[in-house]
Amino acid sequence: MPNRARALPEGVELRQPTPADAPAWAMFLVEEQQRTYAGRLPQDFGVRGLAQANVVGLARAFGDPARREAVRQVAWQGDRIVGIAATSAAPAAWEQELGLVPPPAGRELDRLYVHAEMHGSGLGAALFDAVVDERPHYLWLIDGNDRAARFYERRGFRHLDEQVETGPTWGSIPMHRMLRD
Repeated sequence: MPNRARALPEGVELRQPTPADAPAWAMFLVEEQQRTYAGRLPQDFGVRGLAQANVVGLARAFGDPARREAVRQVAWQGDRIVGIAATSAAPAAWEQELGLVPPPAGRELDRLYVHAEMHGSGLGAALFDAVVDERPHYLWLIDGNDRAARFYERRGFRHLDEQVETGPTWGSIPMHRMLRD
């Protein structure tokens, strides 16, 4: 499990999420996705995204000690989430269903979102370091997310020559994988 120490912004605490964090995690995730991809997502993304986030399933996963293959961190500043990150064993069920197998690595960086007011604070790097270890990892990147692409490139990821459409919840936006071997 990753264990690199990095300075955090003032008042921010990183920890593993608990079942009680699931509703706030899901809401933060959907809000940050809406902000990050404003103007590109369907109008009903928030409702569909929250349904897809499956708060009950998240709470179960956050409380299940047998789910050690997933590494998750939540960044709290006071009583609000300001960042989340998660990795897991690959491939995800949806990748299998779409035939996007074998995956390019055995680990996937599933989530890394930081509140906009924390951009440039080092929180994204701290979250990354907390969940990504030395093993090869890949991630899915929505095409056109240049800020995220630069962040991952600085951490050794390269773009794979592929393009896949997101599902209907995301409005079929093109995406591709990045790999760090």
